[in-house]
Amino acid sequence: MNKINILFTAFVILICNGCSVIKNQNKGTVLPKDFDYTLVFQTMKSLLILPFEIEGETKNFIFDTGADYSLIQRDSLVGKKGKFAGASKRKMELGNEIISSLKIGDIDFKNTIALNGDLEGLKSKIPNFGGLLGQPVIKKANWLIDYPNKTLNISNKIFVATGFEAIQILKNQSAPYTYISINGVKHKVIIDFGSSSEFNLPEDSKLAKELMRDYNFTSNERERYTLGGVQTTKEQVGIIPLIKLGNMEFKNVSTSINVSSQPRIGIAFFKDCEIYIDNSNKTYKIKKLV
Repeated sequence: MNKINILFTAFVILICNGCSVIKNQNKGTVLPKDFDYTLVFQTMKSLLILPFEIEGETKNFIFDTGADYSLIQRDSLVGKKGKFAGASKRKMELGNEIISSLKIGDIDFKNTIALNGDLEGLKSKIPNFGGLLGQPVIKKANWLIDYPNKTLNISNKIFVATGFEAIQILKNQSAPYTYISINGVKHKVIIDFGSSSEFNLPEDSKLAKELMRDYNFTSNERERYTLGGVQTTKEQVGIIPLIKLGNMEFKNVSTSINVSSQPRIGIAFFKDCEIYIDNSNKTYKIKKLV
């Protein structure tokens, strides 16, 4: 087996009723009413790791725009149980609960909904692992991420952001979906910061078959972490010369094709960018720094 760096895949929670998901994501509040906080963040395999306090302890959480709900690491399930599927289509039994407080700096996200479960693989790799921060938290603030310089500003205010391009975010979706363009053809993707990939495609998709026909892909095996634990995955990997996001060009994009629930651009796609998640105006804005 060709062992490469471990890839953490996003936990995109698949729920049948999208409207109820959005309603649940909107539950909860933030204190104080006005807030602004800046920190230097850490990364692991390119993922953003943020220190949030939960139940009196500071834990390390993955910042995951692709997760419909936050997911709390618990050795035993709490609340009503159900089966949920992740990015690799594997299913896992999880509990659900209301988190009374998730706090970073002086910002306290109160009474947000979350799932819970024992993510054995992730907790063995991320010290003091707390879980995933999903849309019930992310939607309640504006986030200015300077990825190359590893700084994050969280605020309820609208940032003065010059040189950014607003990208199209599809309406009435529980997570951020947009369009990329390859060879002049648009393709719907999820913006998934819980994935360390640059560009990932399901192996049975039409686009995957087209790209494998037109570009050079090679076989690979590696470990990845998703719902259900660690798995060895077989995939095809290659380089796409050009992908456009709005008017921006992303060249020589590393691309993986494997068992996956949907096309996604991960956090590594934006490794040379500032990312402004402007929830006040329900849009994402991007500025390339390189």
